Amino acid sequence: MSNVEVTERLEAALTVPMTAAQQQFVDARVASAVARRHERARGWFRLTTRTAVLLALLVFVALPTAVFAAAEYFGGSESPFGLAEPSEFNREIEAAKAVTPIPAGFRWPDYLRAKNDVVYSRGGGSSWVESIAICMWQVDWLDARAAADTKRQSADQRVIASIPTWSSYGPPFADQSYTDVLDRVIAAVGRDDPAPVAANVALNCTSVHR
Repeated sequence: MSNVEVTERLEAALTVPMTAAQQQFVDARVASAVARRHERARGWFRLTTRTAVLLALLVFVALPTAVFAAAEYFGGSESPFGLAEPSEFNREIEAAKAVTPIPAGFRWPDYLRAKNDVVYSRGGGSSWVESIAICMWQVDWLDARAAADTKRQSADQRVIASIPTWSSYGPPFADQSYTDVLDRVIAAVGRDDPAPVAANVALNCTSVHR
């Protein structure tokens, strides 16, 4: 997932209206803050009602939502194998790249590396590598089909059919919705139907190019 996609998810999460329970909780906090206005306060410690509302929204709605969204991006509320520093995550990536097949004419993208100021879910590097490779095989299959290169198309089909044996197919880093998408792609390739494959590439593989 790209930084742009993460940002879009965070923005979407933060714009979701509060539930009734959240509204009730925030209202109680605001009422308590307003009641305390009658107590003596000095300098900047004295909060206006508007400031109290904004602080309540930040602490009890925005921050928990952002934390949840970030946790989902990095593999859920808990990392199944613990956290990895960037150096360890990069070693995972390089090890996975060494054993993960990609079509001729493709190369691993430059963004496939850990950032120095981020911690990652241990084991996630391999899944990241495989997800990019899966996109490459779909793109190559579509290209081969358009070029009427039946030999290459058949070779790509065999690789795509083997995806369920890859480590990233299934838990802990892939949920049922992801495997459902892959199953639809595999089935479409098997029946020589480019439409579902092209739709998935347009949605999930825009950063992959030959």
